[in-house]
Amino acid sequence: MYYEMEQSSNPDFYNVVVHLVYNNNMIEETVAIKKIWKKGEFLFLDLYFYRTKKSRVINAAFIHDLLDLTTEKYYDDMNLLYLDYLSRKEETRQEEAEELPPLEKAFDFKSLDNIRDDIVILIFIAKCSRFFSDVKLRVIADYMNRHNTKAQLLSDKFIAAYLQEHNPDEDDFYHALDNLRSKTPEQAAELAAEVIKISLSDGCLQYSERLYLAEIMQALREFGLCPDIGLE
Repeated sequence: MYYEMEQSSNPDFYNVVVHLVYNNNMIEETVAIKKIWKKGEFLFLDLYFYRTKKSRVINAAFIHDLLDLTTEKYYDDMNLLYLDYLSRKEETRQEEAEELPPLEKAFDFKSLDNIRDDIVILIFIAKCSRFFSDVKLRVIADYMNRHNTKAQLLSDKFIAAYLQEHNPDEDDFYHALDNLRSKTPEQAAELAAEVIKISLSDGCLQYSERLYLAEIMQALREFGLCPDIGLE
């Protein structure tokens, strides 16, 4: 049976049968591959499990093999899968770029320098719970439009693609935090409020969101900024 999943970022990997190694047992699952990336010498896969309707990040070392049901290609080497994933992702990016209007083809995201650190913080918070919803995306896009006139000229689709592709890590987050000292209390309060809005968009504050929100508030206090966000 074939499935469709709205959250998957690469349609070529919607339908995959994977064999996972767990406690010396082999478990078969049908999944969608949302993302594959390397960190140091380790390879990770963000998988959406159709049976449980939940996502999990899996170290490739625990994947015995998998079969892409769309292409009928079999993989027992996850590094080869990673190369194919990057290749198909680049093909998709090029196809989408060809469809863009001239303004977006020529757009340089250096034009967003005045809010670059803000965007890093907002995306990091939005993705730290591993569920980057349309609501979170809309909050960040609206923030960009309010604070950058060039962003206002871009299509929603173009901004969404940028936010989906941009994945700041913890080092990027703390670097961006360090740059907040140049903000006014009013600007800091607005950014903090947007972080709260993103964190509460799914109904509750996750542990990771609480952790990084506390880091943001502590950093602002150290810079002499005490924004009133109505949460304390």
